Amino acid sequence: MKFGAFQKPSAKETPPGLTRHSSGFDQFCATLRNSENLSILDMSGASQANISFITGFGHRISSDDIIGTMEQCFGEDFFESQQAASTSQRFLEQALTFPDAFFDGVLAWDALQFLTSPVLEDIVAQLLRVIRPGGLILTFFNADDKAKRIPVYNYRVHDSKTLLAVPRGGYQRAQYFNNRSIEKLFEQAASLKFFLTRDHLREVIVRR
Repeated sequence: MKFGAFQKPSAKETPPGLTRHSSGFDQFCATLRNSENLSILDMSGASQANISFITGFGHRISSDDIIGTMEQCFGEDFFESQQAASTSQRFLEQALTFPDAFFDGVLAWDALQFLTSPVLEDIVAQLLRVIRPGGLILTFFNADDKAKRIPVYNYRVHDSKTLLAVPRGGYQRAQYFNNRSIEKLFEQAASLKFFLTRDHLREVIVRR
């Protein structure tokens, strides 16, 4: 997708999903309310609900379905393929192809938890590259240490405190992310704030 424009959402609306409260998104929205003319990246794919919500604040939004790019590049051997230099390089060449310091905020949602090293660290470095100093990243990690399979969702905005999580399959867990591992992953960022939810999601606000 070319930068500076949003991807057109599909004509058919996404099926209903799970409604959940999000303190992390509520804090992300505080920046939207108190700022002007921001550029936001939505990594859950194009959605009319998300586009309308962000542009309703007077901001710009771009879309990049990073889960879809993962599925196209890694195929059925999802985790094993990430270890192959050819497929991991193809993925890195297709994901986050934006200029340096292009965004003020990124809605990464739950995508990062499905990447493994060293691809994960490369993508985080790319995220920090495309976001301006002081910008925010909102990202989710499954916090149920007993879960063997992790669901994948598309996140659609209902309001500043409520998200609609639309199921799009799931993957066997490759690794468990606790606070310390997330802090290490974003050690080049200025700060992190954690929100532990009732539905076993660890929400994180990362400040560039």
